[in-house]
Amino acid sequence: MNDDASREVAERTERENPGWIVVFGSFTKEFVCFPRFPAPKGTMIVALYPDALPARMREVERAPRADSKDTWTK
Repeated sequence: MNDDASREVAERTERENPGWIVVFGSFTKEFVCFPRFPAPKGTMIVALYPDALPARMREVERAPRADSKDTWTK
């Protein structure tokens, strides 16, 4: 998949998962996702293949958020 197609996949994945920011790294060739919701500091998902993202997103969404006081507003 070329970079343009990968960026389109990242945009589609973000639209389908509105709780997440999804970008494609043209240098690393990885899809990187950041939660838009309160989550532990440094929470992100990295995958080489976009099909791996939704299951990992659901896993993070279901995880307990006991230490999620950092709301990315600092």
